[in-house]
Amino acid sequence: MSAADSKKIVLEFIKALSNGDVDGVTGAMTEDITWWLPGSLPVSGTYTGKKEILEDFFGTAFPFFEPDTLNITVQRAVAEEDSVAVEWQVSARTAKGMAYDNYYHVSFDLRDGKICAIREYLDSLYAKEVLFA
Repeated sequence: MSAADSKKIVLEFIKALSNGDVDGVTGAMTEDITWWLPGSLPVSGTYTGKKEILEDFFGTAFPFFEPDTLNITVQRAVAEEDSVAVEWQVSARTAKGMAYDNYYHVSFDLRDGKICAIREYLDSLYAKEVLFA
């Protein structure tokens, strides 16, 4: 797969994620996908498989946001054949009504045209204080 193809898959995945399109999100993932988030946040750790990502990761993280306020803005995406690095900004309102505005670096690995691994880096202290406090 070309770098352009990989980048297109990842950008479509991010758009689906930002729009709450579960079918678009899961359709872009391999069955054995992993999503890793470092640190000591309530959502930190490694999630394996679509079900665990949807239920355990998203199921824990999304209730901290006010519904329909999550917006992901891609700042930059750099691709190789099976790897895409993305800088994005998340803006939203927290469930407590506070503004949330954080910057992320997310690394995507692809296999056979689908995303097989995601590694997400963010300002975890900010997230802890604003989102999870």
